[in-house]
Amino acid sequence: MPESPRDQPLPPRGEEEQEYANQLEQIVQHALRRTQRWKTPPGYETAYWNEERESIARIAVWIATLSYKPDAGVSFTVYAFFKAVQAIRQEHRLAWRWGIGTVPMPCDAITGEPVELMDPEWRAPFERCESDCDLQLLLASLSEPEREMICWQCLEGLTEREIAQRLNLSKTAVHKRLARVKRKLQKALVEKEMGR
Repeated sequence: MPESPRDQPLPPRGEEEQEYANQLEQIVQHALRRTQRWKTPPGYETAYWNEERESIARIAVWIATLSYKPDAGVSFTVYAFFKAVQAIRQEHRLAWRWGIGTVPMPCDAITGEPVELMDPEWRAPFERCESDCDLQLLLASLSEPEREMICWQCLEGLTEREIAQRLNLSKTAVHKRLARVKRKLQKALVEKEMGR
């Protein structure tokens, strides 16, 4: 069996395809076993962190199939395994760095689902606008995707998780984008107040 899809013109078919998929799955599972004792980062529930690890491992193994070079002196299995563990380790370190200064979200007592609280500072720039015209000028300083996210959060009351689902992004990416938009709005409001 070839070590990598790059070694062959067409992907394997039938039993070979299943055997290849099983090999990749075994590598993923081995990487998950290797990293299962790592402490769950702050701000993550254990089940969610396990899902993250699995997703990271699967992506890393797939990328390994594309970047593997047979003449490197190491088998594909070992190469893909180390790539998966390395990717999980990198995300684990980032999660710990980000998680140390954060406060966990409160959860609903009945369902256990996280409850996202509306940040009162988000409404401040809008409340400081003297008229609808000022609000329109403030929103005009944003790009169309930024305006859309702000409208979803402020007017429709969507949570970051719901916005992430609409945009097919991670919740973290939406949080970062909204924070960037908030800074942009505050800057535009300060410039308006200073008469620039």
